[in-house]
Amino acid sequence: MSETARVLFAGGGTGGHLFPGIAVAERLMGDVARIGFVGTGSKLERSQALVRGFDYFDVPAVSSSDLRRRPLRSLWCGWRSCRRASTVIEQFRPTAVVGLGGYASAPLVWAAFRRRIPITLLEQNVVPGRATRLLSRWADRVCVSFEETQHCLPRTRDCRWTGNPVRYCRVNTEKVAGDSVVLVLGGSQGARSLNGAMPEVLAKCLVVPSGWQVVHQCGRGDTAAIRRAYRAAGVRARVEPFLENVQQWLESADLVVARAGATTLAEMACAGSTGIVVPYPLATDNHQRANAMWYVRRGAARIVEETSGRDALIEGLVREVGVLLGSREDRRRLGEAMRNISQPDAAAAVASVLSEDLSVLKAA
Repeated sequence: MSETARVLFAGGGTGGHLFPGIAVAERLMGDVARIGFVGTGSKLERSQALVRGFDYFDVPAVSSSDLRRRPLRSLWCGWRSCRRASTVIEQFRPTAVVGLGGYASAPLVWAAFRRRIPITLLEQNVVPGRATRLLSRWADRVCVSFEETQHCLPRTRDCRWTGNPVRYCRVNTEKVAGDSVVLVLGGSQGARSLNGAMPEVLAKCLVVPSGWQVVHQCGRGDTAAIRRAYRAAGVRARVEPFLENVQQWLESADLVVARAGATTLAEMACAGSTGIVVPYPLATDNHQRANAMWYVRRGAARIVEETSGRDALIEGLVREVGVLLGSREDRRRLGEAMRNISQPDAAAAVASVLSEDLSVLKAA
């Protein structure tokens, strides 16, 4: 790779889009001169980029739902976003742009296309997002996490099956000694229904609560209420808005209950986690359920649906959590199946794709 090249990652908005980009960027460190991230200006994006020494630029973006609700205002905001993206391109002068998915990546990818800057897209989900389907017509290539995803994109696209890049990934075959751990992950944005259900579920399932530690990433806003709920349920729990060292917790957890975001599932696979996944029922194109079923069909996870209301969600979670907490052998089988389908070298694979085309990483 060229040590004078500059790579700009565009997108974010959620950890599921941001962290694969972080993983690839960390892989490129030392091989390129400068790395930058463009996002919507959220605290998560800014802090995660800056703490690693990457540049950060905020570019407001317009979602498809905003466009439907307020078309005139959205068109005006979209024009301003494209103007801002063009300014970032001029300031940073990237030799390559990597789109991380989601509407937040659109203005920068469009600005890069107009300047004929090589573009690579990352698609994390089994069902490609609307942004990827739209932006793929301008991209040079799309790196997909699942082989099946290639069939959902235009055949003219250059698709590479790389897997989903994961931070700090190492395949671990032994759990960390200490308390038995139940890890609850609602994603970086939290999951209100999952947050509200888990204290009640674990109160019913943990026969000897003192032998277990619950670690719950709840997102912003619900922390105090969830802590109170666990105390009222008599369950010892550490509740945090965000877990910086999530991979370490995944490796030490005996059971993980999580949303079915693609990046969360990829991190669970690399850690060999025993997992119960609860797809977010309002996800665009029901993509979280498609992600979950990909793992379920391979015997690597259990699924609990949220479509029938809170009581059904709690009933399903109590059933699945109870079975897995009571069977070490079932937990072992699920964890082994997860580990067998993990792709711990995905970040290196994407970096290799970027380095293939010398024009991508050639000094401007």
